[in-house]
Amino acid sequence: MKTAFKQTALASAFAAVALSTVLAGCSGKDAPPTAQTVDQGNGAASARVGATAAANEPVRPVRTLVAGAAPLAEATSLPGEVRARHEQRLGFRVGGKLARRAVEVGDAVKPGQLLAELDAQDVVPAIHAAAAQVEVARADVTLQQAELKRVLELRERGFVGAAQLDRQQAATDAAVARLRAAESQLANAQNARAFQSLRADRAGVVVGLDAEVGTVVAAGQPVVRIAQSGEREIVVAVPERAVGTLRQAQGFAAVVDALPGKVYALALRELAPAADPASRTYAARFSVKAPDEALRLGMSATVTLQFGRAAAIVVPVSALYTRDAKPRVWVVDGAESSNATVRLVEVTLGETTAEGVVIREGLKPGDRVVTAGANLLLPGQRVRVLEAATAGEPKATQATQATQ
Repeated sequence: MKTAFKQTALASAFAAVALSTVLAGCSGKDAPPTAQTVDQGNGAASARVGATAAANEPVRPVRTLVAGAAPLAEATSLPGEVRARHEQRLGFRVGGKLARRAVEVGDAVKPGQLLAELDAQDVVPAIHAAAAQVEVARADVTLQQAELKRVLELRERGFVGAAQLDRQQAATDAAVARLRAAESQLANAQNARAFQSLRADRAGVVVGLDAEVGTVVAAGQPVVRIAQSGEREIVVAVPERAVGTLRQAQGFAAVVDALPGKVYALALRELAPAADPASRTYAARFSVKAPDEALRLGMSATVTLQFGRAAAIVVPVSALYTRDAKPRVWVVDGAESSNATVRLVEVTLGETTAEGVVIREGLKPGDRVVTAGANLLLPGQRVRVLEAATAGEPKATQATQATQ
């Protein structure tokens, strides 16, 4: 009896254990996934890690600046050189050996003045040959016209036919045409002789000589450079970053180092559409509105850009945080509260000024930008603002706030 009872109890225990094992297996298979199972994306995991790292970082003190639309500095200037509005590169219309040069650099010239001459050794024989051909053609014309007159008289008497008259008329016309061709060749030879002399078209100043006496020059090769009298302009090489500033300017003025106390008003006449491949700068030409005799060619000048009410957001270079070749800045959110945090904002840079770097896109007036400690921050990290200057304030005010 006792043995049967023990066997029954032991069987019940085994059954209970088996049932619990089955239930455990079923519950493990049908249980809903945990949060760790769901979060398998690398981006989400990285964001969670970054947020956790930022949260674990201590509150970092930072210096900030409140971005504002400040007027661009009036001292923005570019070096330039005084040049003539029109500059000619004169050359001979025919090739030859340069025999004489009648001007030097700096000489003032008048219209029609002789500048240089070629050796006429090869041209004179050609003129004589062309003149001889003209005489031959003229004699032939005289002979053919006399023959035509005799044929006409014989035709009136009925001694010759119409065909012979037509042939003589054609021969006479051909002789006249040959005479005209010979005269044209003579004119070309004489023009070539005249083209041996290079003369000025307009009044101006010789600013360069590109060939020496004895040089064999080709037709059209520059020999003398002349800056025409009259209008003056200032040529400036504009850096790439200053092109945007140049287009925003409302006026231009120039001072010349050799003429202290004089200021010349300018007008932008031309801005090159493409940069110079060697210097990577854009050539800009400014017309001088009221030039005087004191403004001489080649003088060094400084062009000042006048902006008037033009304004831009300028931040110091220390505020920039570059990652993946993309400039960014740290912007503080909630600076008035005790839970101020930072976030990265991608910006578009403009030209460099005396105050810092112009921000074209990405910031708006009123944004609080970190200016010191940018390389030690993480997105979402809590910060403590030490002070906040405003872009465009006088430097003395900013220095006072920094001291406080």
